[in-house]
Amino acid sequence: MNKASPYDSFYSKLMDLSVWIYTNILRFGKYENESIIKFAAAVENSNVLDYGCNTGRHASSVKQAYGYNVMGADINPAAISVAQRKGIPAELITPNFFEKYKFSFDVIINSHVLEHVDDPKDFLVNIRGLLKEEGTFVIAIPQERIRGDISPLQILYFLSRLKFENPHKHKFSKDQLFTLLKEAGFVPEEHIFCNFIPPFLTKDRIFITSRSLVVKCTKN
Repeated sequence: MNKASPYDSFYSKLMDLSVWIYTNILRFGKYENESIIKFAAAVENSNVLDYGCNTGRHASSVKQAYGYNVMGADINPAAISVAQRKGIPAELITPNFFEKYKFSFDVIINSHVLEHVDDPKDFLVNIRGLLKEEGTFVIAIPQERIRGDISPLQILYFLSRLKFENPHKHKFSKDQLFTLLKEAGFVPEEHIFCNFIPPFLTKDRIFITSRSLVVKCTKN
């Protein structure tokens, strides 16, 4: 099973600070969350999984917006505890997770996870197996920027430890992601680039300013 690299609690707190800055000051985190909510719209009483939920930010937003049955899953026990305190049922990802929840969800959210896993195609195939036949898959990935694909706070973290390790194992352009999704059995239907300006002003990427790409898919 694909696993992300473990980081200490200080790293997690830095990432929480990054999310706050991106959401409340630079705004593209806000636009990304709104795009995920928009694409996650489904039928009433849908079962939704936020796979790689971290502390439950997107899961909480979707639950608040639609009242769906939302659960989270993550490899980080500390993050799961935070999500649970927010009222999100969340559990630790174990080797039998994909078999336990096979074809269980109407919507699956996967935000900023794909770039961390060892085998992206295998990961997406496993995610597909959790989704009902008429289900929706919403995926968000970072987009390369001039400074690279990690945040300044992450760079400071690594410099403070006199080492550098990029937690992102892969980079994906829109075309590369679409090809990978199709190979894994998904059909990309809609996408939004999340920039410093509201998404409705630009469907496609603006040089430098695109921070992430959000894609809505169905099963092939």
